[in-house]
Amino acid sequence: MSSSPLHPTTKHYIHLSITPPLNDALRLRKSLSDALDQAFGATSAAVNIDVLWLAEDGKDVVLRVHPDDAPKVLAAAVSSMDNGPRLALVRESPFLPSLGVRGLGA
Repeated sequence: MSSSPLHPTTKHYIHLSITPPLNDALRLRKSLSDALDQAFGATSAAVNIDVLWLAEDGKDVVLRVHPDDAPKVLAAAVSSMDNGPRLALVRESPFLPSLGVRGLGA
């Protein structure tokens, strides 16, 4: 994840689908932390993940992470085998509007 010296990328955005639907942001954040711990150890479980938007129906979420942490978060989210929700990547980008999420910010 390279960035231009004129416009350093300090955030990365991840849009995930959730199955079964989950409308509790804290439980989702805990599931992600557990997945990071399972995949990469306790240090990675402390990665800062901001839940920016959780769909009212609980089927989609947009996360904000540091660009250096994005690969770990993506890997842990889509490979988690615990009893939490199943997460699937919809789209990821350093530019939030490019995710094309309807209802984000509404």
